[in-house]
Amino acid sequence: MESISSFAELTAHLKSVNCRKRMAVANAVDSHTLDAVLRAVDMGIVEAFLIGDVASIESPQLFEYTLSPFVHIIDIPEVKEATLESVRMIKSGEADILMKGLVNTDVLLRAILDKEKGILPAGNILTFNAAMEVPGYHKLIFFTDPVVIPSPSLVQRTAMIKYAINTANKFGIRKPKVALIHATEVANPKIQYMQDYLDIMQMWRNGDFGDVIMDGPLDIFLALDTKRGSIKNVPTPVLGDADILIFPNFECANCFYKGLSLFAGAEMAGLLQGPEKPVVLTSRSESVDSKFYSIAMACVMS
Repeated sequence: MESISSFAELTAHLKSVNCRKRMAVANAVDSHTLDAVLRAVDMGIVEAFLIGDVASIESPQLFEYTLSPFVHIIDIPEVKEATLESVRMIKSGEADILMKGLVNTDVLLRAILDKEKGILPAGNILTFNAAMEVPGYHKLIFFTDPVVIPSPSLVQRTAMIKYAINTANKFGIRKPKVALIHATEVANPKIQYMQDYLDIMQMWRNGDFGDVIMDGPLDIFLALDTKRGSIKNVPTPVLGDADILIFPNFECANCFYKGLSLFAGAEMAGLLQGPEKPVVLTSRSESVDSKFYSIAMACVMS
């Protein structure tokens, strides 16, 4: 498999594979979610199970799909019950992907984390891993975590890195370049989170992360811009060519992607990692494109 360097290439790859994944959508009543789901159905990459209040569905296009063998409507008006049913379908093996519709994130997370009926295996770390296509950068950027873990511990950060590496591998990137991002490339252990980076670099040197190139701490210029990074005269094997960015905390990651989305027209795809199956969890403010690309990313990961 050739490496996938854009969302267009991701979509083309999935169409060439010609294999629909079964996706359960929790409270599938908002138009943006439905538009993204039906686009994925049209592309031939998913079979959709829309769970929610049929009377509240906002998409006028949906009636065109009522006879489709790849769209199923499960009428459960109460949001919590619709969410529980979507998680049950994942746990029972009836669906390959879970997607958040018009439901509060805490409601979905409680269902995922339920010790008896949830879908997070014991010992797994729940985190969020994303891919972003930024105009002007030559490939997709994978990064973590802008949503779930505010201040990762070393154990959590290690799991986040391994999830991101696995994602890059699924996109055909055989030896991803990982940048541990900070405000400075000076490895001062007195700065918050810096000791974690120093420990992680030692783990990498010990072979704990497999066949990857890693460096850090690095600032954004060193990680993503060869010209500006070179001015700093800091020797790094990642210079201007990072595949994966690991941020100190979720404030940094969140501001990074929202700033690029707002001012650079970047598009993001993102998934919860750690559960038994991929979980598409996007904000209500995300574009239809972003929701669709998140579904496509889940298809690759499932």
